[in-house]
Amino acid sequence: MTDLPPEFDSIPARLGVTLSLDPEGRLEGVLDPDLGMCDRGVVPASALLFLADVVAGVNIDTDPEAWAFTSDASVRTPHVAPPGPVACRSTELRGGRRSATCEAPFTVDGEPWGHCFIAFSRVPRRDTDPPKPPFDASTVAARVAAPPIDVPLREAAGFRSLDRSAGVVEVELRPDLLNPAGALQGAMVAGLAEAAAEDLADHLRLLGTDRHAVTEIEVRYLAQNRVSPIATRARVIDAEGGLVRVDLVDDAGRGRLTTATLLRVRPALA
Repeated sequence: MTDLPPEFDSIPARLGVTLSLDPEGRLEGVLDPDLGMCDRGVVPASALLFLADVVAGVNIDTDPEAWAFTSDASVRTPHVAPPGPVACRSTELRGGRRSATCEAPFTVDGEPWGHCFIAFSRVPRRDTDPPKPPFDASTVAARVAAPPIDVPLREAAGFRSLDRSAGVVEVELRPDLLNPAGALQGAMVAGLAEAAAEDLADHLRLLGTDRHAVTEIEVRYLAQNRVSPIATRARVIDAEGGLVRVDLVDDAGRGRLTTATLLRVRPALA
């Protein structure tokens, strides 16, 4: 899967995901995040998106001369404390030469716990692009085998809150946040939007509290985040329902719209 982190100590590889093959040769991912990463009392939506992204992406990324970029994804989970290890397997719902759509439900102890739909676009690799690392499902586990971060993602990734009243959060494109194509890795994109939604909701005391957590996220990846720094802008869509719209714009907010997201916040549980 194109969005797998490169082979160094990257932040996406340290979100607490491990991969393995079951006896039938199917790829399964398990997310067991450090509680220090769950600083708002729930499993971060960005970590769950990474779990689904890796599991589904490995299965559909079969062309060595094309990138398989995530085009859109939705994650929905219960508003509960971290339940223990969250497992994920994927099923391809539709596959084509240019795109693929999968579902990647989450389970805890074998029981349903949340869901993800995720889609990918296949883009031919340009001569000027970095080489595409070879991998397959039997060797991909080593790419995410790193000690999990024990602090919130915003701290580990270096997100900077510039204006909480407008949900403006910024990040530099550090090497440990990028995918092999040299753009901001998809879960880091989601994490930046997550931080912006939390900041705005906290500032506004949206649900009667100054501390919120994201339990649902829909992401539309419109363009690669390549012009540093990447900045967010946010606005409330439904105050009573806790819905927040967050956009990502490159070149410190002066450039192009790269990502559109819709997130649901709930009162934080920690």
